[in-house]
Amino acid sequence: MTPPTDGDRIRLSLSREEAWVAHAALLDAGERAVEAGDDAPPQCRPLRRIERERALSPDGAALLRDALIDYLADAPVRDRAPGRALLRRVDDAVESQPRSTPRDASRGA
Repeated sequence: MTPPTDGDRIRLSLSREEAWVAHAALLDAGERAVEAGDDAPPQCRPLRRIERERALSPDGAALLRDALIDYLADAPVRDRAPGRALLRRVDDAVESQPRSTPRDASRGA
């Protein structure tokens, strides 16, 4: 089931376990970005929104999806089932977002 959207924002309803996995995945991805020299990792934005139970931008949802993919490769057993469930929902939400075409971008859409 695709999560509901709020304008172009993606609203995720997370269980406690899913919120924990999202938090761990984004922190892990942010730490890797800092180690690679990024002093303001983009993973902080969706992390703050999740902690405040706010909807994610399409870019934030894509960052969460990518972080979950990396995290689940070596995740603790307890995080795998809720992480996979969350990944499926986030991936569905990201894939259902309309893609802008070069023509749309030129019109400022």
